[in-house]
Amino acid sequence: MTNVTTLALTPDQQLIRDSAETFLADASDSAAVRRAMDSEHGYDAGLWQRIAGELGWCGVAIDEAYGGLGMGAFELALLFEQAGRRLLCSPLFATVGLAVPLLQAAGEGPAEGWLRRIAAGELRLGVNLPAHADWRGPQSSRVRVVEHAGGWTLDGELPAVVDGASAESLLVLAQVRDATGLFVVDPAACDGLQITPLDTWDRGRRLARVGLRGVVARERIDAGVGISERALERAAAQARVVFAAEQLGNAQSCLDLTVAYVAERKQFGRPIAGFQAVKHRCAEMMVRIEALRSAVYAAATTLEPIACAGARALAADTAFWCAQEAIQLHGGVGFTWEYDPQLYFKRAQAAVAWLGRAEVLRESIAQSLLATSAPAPTSMQGFRAEVADWMRAHLVGRFETLRHRGGPGDEEFKPALRKDWERELAAGGWTCVGWPLEHGGRGLSIEQQVIFHEEYARAGGPGRMGHIGEGLIGPALIHFGNADQQRRFLPDIVAGRRYWAQGYSEPNAGSDLANVQTRCWRDEADGSWRVQGQKIWTSLAHESDWIFVLARCEPGSKGGKGLAFLLLPLRQPGIEIRPIRQIGGGREFNEVFFDGARAAAEDLVGAPGEGWKVAMGLLEAERGVSTLGQQMHFAQELDRVIAAARRNGLADDPMIRQRLAQAAIGLQAMRGNALRMLDGGADVGLRREALIGKYFWSNWHRDLGKLAMDVLGDEALAVSDDPRVRPLQQLFFFSRADTIYAGSNEIQLNLIAERGLGMPREARPAA
Repeated sequence: MTNVTTLALTPDQQLIRDSAETFLADASDSAAVRRAMDSEHGYDAGLWQRIAGELGWCGVAIDEAYGGLGMGAFELALLFEQAGRRLLCSPLFATVGLAVPLLQAAGEGPAEGWLRRIAAGELRLGVNLPAHADWRGPQSSRVRVVEHAGGWTLDGELPAVVDGASAESLLVLAQVRDATGLFVVDPAACDGLQITPLDTWDRGRRLARVGLRGVVARERIDAGVGISERALERAAAQARVVFAAEQLGNAQSCLDLTVAYVAERKQFGRPIAGFQAVKHRCAEMMVRIEALRSAVYAAATTLEPIACAGARALAADTAFWCAQEAIQLHGGVGFTWEYDPQLYFKRAQAAVAWLGRAEVLRESIAQSLLATSAPAPTSMQGFRAEVADWMRAHLVGRFETLRHRGGPGDEEFKPALRKDWERELAAGGWTCVGWPLEHGGRGLSIEQQVIFHEEYARAGGPGRMGHIGEGLIGPALIHFGNADQQRRFLPDIVAGRRYWAQGYSEPNAGSDLANVQTRCWRDEADGSWRVQGQKIWTSLAHESDWIFVLARCEPGSKGGKGLAFLLLPLRQPGIEIRPIRQIGGGREFNEVFFDGARAAAEDLVGAPGEGWKVAMGLLEAERGVSTLGQQMHFAQELDRVIAAARRNGLADDPMIRQRLAQAAIGLQAMRGNALRMLDGGADVGLRREALIGKYFWSNWHRDLGKLAMDVLGDEALAVSDDPRVRPLQQLFFFSRADTIYAGSNEIQLNLIAERGLGMPREARPAA
């Protein structure tokens, strides 16, 4: 795991994004793009001067010492995202997206002058797209170099030079003995240079084939010492992430165009945006786009080569998928020249191999995953050591058997001992670590909380018996509870003495949380609340002490109105708990029946009728840091799958390697998605990254479960007690529930379409 930083945009970054969006909405609209595509060189020279000279976009990621703005890859990615949304036709991609990283990789010296000219908007460069995954080896070997007294002579062919026919100079990588050199070729002053423009389907990005026959290079930019493999790897990483950002913008426009079209297009007398099949396909587009946005932002923050490769691979798949969906959902007009989806579709197909095909990049990720050891985390080493040392000293003796046990699908494992472990954690100050100090918590920063979860998972810490109290009802009481409730309930949660269950779901409600039939009323004798009804799928109710219940306190009310949020002790007359046996044989879920069960008057949270507000506020606690904690468990499961692949000989299977890499990319996107939510805010639950969260992780986890069983092979057939096998079997079976509970896939897609895309709640006949 990398250092923890939120991915919420700063005010300056928002300004960069918004100003680029506003400018390009006017300067690069559909008509302008089509005019540029029909022009000689594929771009508007006047628009380029505004971008390069007036707006200073070329210098965003160039050091201030060279006349740039001194920002970084993240800010550059924000610009390229907007350029991609508008299919901006300009030399920006070749000059800034490709040439700048290569010049920066060349180090100090001759490159400085070229970077200054780019930052000032005075130069357009052509760069060959790598034929393979990066700029090393096979790429540079296409050009042969002969050194002589007058300089260097180049021979070879570059099959796909971006802006090769219009650039003022060409950058050429070539192998010089044991080093990779970077050379400049001047098209206007070179004999033996053959430039052949390619008639490509995507007219918005011009390519040319360049032949070099005894061409004398104008300059060698790497100062004659060559560019190191590591520097080239970093250059490729930056190029990939800004290109992935551009493809993100491409995909976003496909969705925007489609949502606008289906809102206007009528079929059977009503807009097709109200048809569930259409809504769900648009929602799927949004899920993929937001996952890609999270992966791109995370990769742009670190520029780790593997993360950038993952973002680029995901971008290639997402851009093409969204473009083809846009054509499909536009129907017949989507197949016409007149409508814009065809422009994005052609770009998505043309870009499939640029900077590495997705399958090639996934293979490089698989190689990293299957390496013998992972790099050690570097952030906050002192605090990491504190957590790791404590876990090492305490997860021993009678607690040793709990290592890596008690997670989803395994929650019945030694509950009494795990409760003892909760008290051990509490004694060490490791429960409720993110709670404020005044409520008994430790008040750790976000980064410290994430590190705690990482080291807890790394040490094999067992599934937490107190997670509902610590992660759900505790934060809800801190926010909505009164001082008396906080005094009575919070200390026991912190100390690991009281365990909670969640009473939300009902038998006939499915994913409709507001369809509450359980009712409650005031007992006139003592002012307490009485509860009648049934809750279902209640995790570990049989091991819990208390339950929080959403019940209807206003007869005749519907939906989220007229609800009360009550706290009830589970060990009382009028409550019956019946375990439900699951597909994997376990009994973690329960039915809970209430027959006049009692909640004390002082155990109503909020006022009567405010239950929905409290319930929704509680669900917000499931996002952000707690989601990152969940991902530590997912990462551990992926590690187990990788270990099984090594053990069973499937680490060499090409298809398994691709699926392992795809799982790692998904985990990267999930982490980025959680980091985008860490700035909080009252609207966090309505933001797109929050809306897609549950749908994305649950489907990813289900796929991981299937991958686990496929990797186990024959080992998966028999019920196993092998600690290397049984957890993966439990993962497979329990993950079938992930896409059902807390809002099934179908409900999630409705929410995404309606709240995230503003599509109608239901199709209504035209008036």
